[in-house]
Amino acid sequence: MDVNTLSPWCANACGVSLIRPRWIATSVVLGWFVFLACVGPAGATMPSAPVEVSLEFGGTVAVETDVTVTLKARPLVDTERLSLSITLPDGVDLIAGETRWEGPARSGERRALTVTIRPRVAEPRVIQGAAVLGFPDGTTLGAARSLALPLGNRSKPTLPLPPPKKTKTGESVIEYRDAP
Repeated sequence: MDVNTLSPWCANACGVSLIRPRWIATSVVLGWFVFLACVGPAGATMPSAPVEVSLEFGGTVAVETDVTVTLKARPLVDTERLSLSITLPDGVDLIAGETRWEGPARSGERRALTVTIRPRVAEPRVIQGAAVLGFPDGTTLGAARSLALPLGNRSKPTLPLPPPKKTKTGESVIEYRDAP
């Protein structure tokens, strides 16, 4: 941890000197629980964007079949600029609709961006959607979602095995074969 992230009060409470940063490592080993309580701004969590976002598909997902993807956003504050975007990966064609929309939105107002796509390959693909709020002071806050299209099989296919052999009394028989 950088010494500059510790406040002077926190440094004194933890027994850490701001002049000699090598004592921080000693403080971690000797006072682990105290050190965790004194973590400064570096341990802070970022607030979430004031917008609810969902990304979903409608219909059966299959290769060479049209699928509808909808990005829905509901801002929790009034904004002059709400930007919605859907990013398509390689191997997925845009059939209908726009992948970007931008405009004003009021708090609680629902906005949706819908596109029709067609997957071309039988491999798992991920579509990403984002909603970004823009404010007059230049601040932007956003939220993103990912949607995996279940195309293809990620695991190795299993070979069909013959049914186990049984004796006349119903016991299983295990056979060992010598390599040729």
